[in-house]
Amino acid sequence: MKILLLTTHLDIGGIAVYIINLAHCLKQEGVDVVVASGGGELENKLAEDGIRHVRLDIRTKSEFGISVWRSLPRLNRHVLEEGYDLVHAQTRVAQVLACLSRKFTGVPYVSTCHGFFRSGRLGRRLFPCWGSNVIAISESVRKHLTEDFRLSPGKVTMIYNGIDVDRYSRFRTDKRDEDLAREIGIEKDVFVVGTVGRLSPVKGHNFLIEAFSGALSRHPTMRLLIVGEGSEKKALGEQARLSGLEDKVFFTSGKDKTLESFFSIMDVFCLASVSEGLGFSLMEAMASGRPCVASDIGGLSELIENGENGLLVPSGDPEALGKAILRLAGDEDLRKRIAKKAREKALRDFPVRYSALSTMEVYKKVLRDKG
Repeated sequence: MKILLLTTHLDIGGIAVYIINLAHCLKQEGVDVVVASGGGELENKLAEDGIRHVRLDIRTKSEFGISVWRSLPRLNRHVLEEGYDLVHAQTRVAQVLACLSRKFTGVPYVSTCHGFFRSGRLGRRLFPCWGSNVIAISESVRKHLTEDFRLSPGKVTMIYNGIDVDRYSRFRTDKRDEDLAREIGIEKDVFVVGTVGRLSPVKGHNFLIEAFSGALSRHPTMRLLIVGEGSEKKALGEQARLSGLEDKVFFTSGKDKTLESFFSIMDVFCLASVSEGLGFSLMEAMASGRPCVASDIGGLSELIENGENGLLVPSGDPEALGKAILRLAGDEDLRKRIAKKAREKALRDFPVRYSALSTMEVYKKVLRDKG
């Protein structure tokens, strides 16, 4: 079986990590897999695994823009010359490109839906471009597709994203990377609340900073670590400054160190998203044995059983988020208990190989139906 994984970019984020993990596991299972994208910071990860990458000029959010039409002939030639059995598209632009390519090449495609979209958009209604099958990364996303977009339930397959659980479960949860903490500027013997993710409005960092500001008044030795890059970095830094938190909130890109090291610094992990299909960073934090607080939305509420393996709070509610942080900060036994349960769930349910094998079954079904 020869598969082309098609996506707009390989910048740091959930979709790129999904692509790299999937490609790695497909190769291990004997699938001839190639990735085509507009490139990005994680492109080198494919090279490390010996996975071929084809560069296309599709780093755009315009689904019918000039980049799509300009890239189509090259994609068609590549698909025909390489003899792919199936194309697996990730983003909306990739879906449209795969749909157009199929009309010329006859090669079927499937798509993965990584989140939630406005179902009223004219382009999506007139040109759905979902493919022969759609993979939903959580039950919430599956319902979104069948209820909001009216896709046939038989056309949608729910498959949780997987992560390399061994990578995160191997490191010592009781040993903080003090060298990294010192490099960032975090003092010894402070309580660190942390988060990892793209700095964009949907991730709710502004609510986390507000919640931290409130919690700090009752827990003065608390610090906030925000790992990631994105369009909101300047605004979030200004919010911290105006709140008088310049020496209490620490920003770092996370590019030069492993995520395991950053997780080791965090006493509590928070994901304050206002919309989330599933939540890679939450899964990684759980596998790392971090006690977690997350918004009670989308796929996040499928990962956490409130009070058992984490705490859930209403999205966009800094007061509730602050109370949850203080609850964990003041109860070491609770932190240890839910961290243990979180890791157990991650080891049981999150291995990336499970996700890859289920995805292969989707490929096989589509190819069988094609005949």
